[in-house]
Amino acid sequence: MPGTSSDPLDYAIGIMSGTSADGIDAVLLEITENNSFSVVATNTLDFPLDVQKQIRDLGQPSNNEIETMGSVHTKLAHLYYQAIKPLLKNSHRFPVSVIGCHGQTIRHHPDREHPFTIQIGNAALLAQLSNVPVVSDFRSADIAAGGQGAPLAPSFHQAAFAAETEHRGIINIGGISNLTHLPAANGQVTGFDTGPGNTLLDHWTRLHLNREYDEDANWAKQGTIIDTLLERLLSDSYFDRLPPKSTGLEYFNLSWLTEILQTHKNDLSIELAAVDVQTTLTALTATTISDQLNRCHPLLESAYVCGGGAKNPLIMKMLRDLTSIPIVTTLNLGIHPQWVEAAAFAWMAHRTLYRQPSTLPSVTGAKKETIAGAIYFS
Repeated sequence: MPGTSSDPLDYAIGIMSGTSADGIDAVLLEITENNSFSVVATNTLDFPLDVQKQIRDLGQPSNNEIETMGSVHTKLAHLYYQAIKPLLKNSHRFPVSVIGCHGQTIRHHPDREHPFTIQIGNAALLAQLSNVPVVSDFRSADIAAGGQGAPLAPSFHQAAFAAETEHRGIINIGGISNLTHLPAANGQVTGFDTGPGNTLLDHWTRLHLNREYDEDANWAKQGTIIDTLLERLLSDSYFDRLPPKSTGLEYFNLSWLTEILQTHKNDLSIELAAVDVQTTLTALTATTISDQLNRCHPLLESAYVCGGGAKNPLIMKMLRDLTSIPIVTTLNLGIHPQWVEAAAFAWMAHRTLYRQPSTLPSVTGAKKETIAGAIYFS
């Protein structure tokens, strides 16, 4: 490959639209020959409300869902292209070799008798629109090798954030939360989904406030944690399962929450204030993360948060209250928390283009590391 260790070798774009289904993050990543990288440019694009609704509806079985899936599959490609157009406009300065598009997850069932995962986004069309090769379907190779297919970001966390002398935790709080443990001196990386992140908070906010999310946790701050409800939520068997494990909106969703709330009200013959439920759901996210952090203690010396949850001041406060491990964001490590996941898929796509593996069996439980994703050429 051309270039020197101090000169840019390649540029890659990463696209992420996560389980919160609120919009698209896109990152232009510069990757040098010595495999160092930096974020050059970023862009974000909100989903139209009708697309948001269709994505959320696809998370659960419904009538005519295959027709809806096909339509949204193509709509997403056009939206992804709109998100990356500003990053492609300076192609004479930053010639992009590959685009990594995770796509929108609508099913993730790695533990079924016949395990599968489905992300939509029509990568073939995106390759034609952008005139750049697109890597997508990042999870299937790992599932084929007996793994969970998720979380995928720990390999990037290792490349971007590992340190020789410090044990670090990387906490991604999107719709679902996951934790990566990065031992010092290139020890074995572990990671898994801890449970719900923002998804239940967003569902409950839409249901009661008709807003997309609880901005700055202003609503949740007004409530009180319902200890008995939090204990019931935490009794779900997922939280006691040992890694490797992953989950998604097909499990932690409004139906899951509604059933628990109804049982709780019937058992105790009480009414629950909606604001107190929101505060309790915030505590659920923070507690399931902090419990795992504390299990790693005293090995972990610090923890760094990325994803949308980093902008939730109540989650961050609760995390700091529930563990003695210092909690900051990945901005302290050089990447803004909003852009970590999109940067991860730019990095993974680049590795795929050059036939390099980017999954970690120690995280997913697969029999071997895999080259993640399928390539669609323009």
